[in-house]
Amino acid sequence: MDWRTELTKICLDRKSGAAVLSRRSAKLLAKMVRQGVKPANLVEAAQKISDSHPAMAPLWHLSQLTCKFAQQPSKLLSSLKQFLADLETHTEAAISHAAEWLPEGRVLTHSFSSLVFSAFVQAHQRGKRLEIVCTVSLPGGEGIALAKLLAKSKVPVILVADLQAFSWLTQCKVFLVGADAWCEDGLVHKVGTKHLALFAKQTGVPVWSIGTSEKRLPLRWNERMKGEAPLISQLTIAQDRTLYDLTEWSLITGIIDEFGIHQLETHQLISHGAHSFSQCHNELGNFDT
Repeated sequence: MDWRTELTKICLDRKSGAAVLSRRSAKLLAKMVRQGVKPANLVEAAQKISDSHPAMAPLWHLSQLTCKFAQQPSKLLSSLKQFLADLETHTEAAISHAAEWLPEGRVLTHSFSSLVFSAFVQAHQRGKRLEIVCTVSLPGGEGIALAKLLAKSKVPVILVADLQAFSWLTQCKVFLVGADAWCEDGLVHKVGTKHLALFAKQTGVPVWSIGTSEKRLPLRWNERMKGEAPLISQLTIAQDRTLYDLTEWSLITGIIDEFGIHQLETHQLISHGAHSFSQCHNELGNFDT
């Protein structure tokens, strides 16, 4: 496939998660390097991908990496290969930690995270008794695909409408989601996550996010991160096309990454504001494990 065609597909993809798009993007950029694409075009392609998915932290990191080494093809190629290798290693570790940590019982999830899916499957294979509640996750409906894959993997699952999730949440042990980004202000994830997390906190249900260090974004939340969702209807009427929302750190119980399970301390990450979380990007010791 021509690299321009693949670039367009990646930029227009509103179904795949950050981990999947990161792999595709890194492989595409490596292919472009091997084909001798000009540095300016490499930088433009990486920036176009990042701009098309402004809520996805790994794509921002790829753009930064490409800009840094565009004039050094061999260095860029090795860096892209290392990025992919690290992403795979980190992903496997995070999934293993999450599968071991998952409590038995009913778990709610929203949207489709490949890490969340794999953690559910691995926990089920380890003998844990789970029942997964998947929201349809409109707009886009990614939860339907997740429910299908879980059912195919013999993991007990029930698919519910997005608004039904609030009723089901009170019956769940935990609300677990992936992450498009962990930015300075909180978790960036599929629209609807924030209000489910808010209700979860009010009803005493823990809210957890699984990701890898590639999901850490040293930026504040901004309106561009809302993205642009697929049309809900082809009718020529005004539509809210918000794709992502921000769930503040005050609503998050903890995160799971390749280093393990991290319970977030309110006094460390919330009271001191964004500066405190910025430190966590550089020093995992700020998480209370």
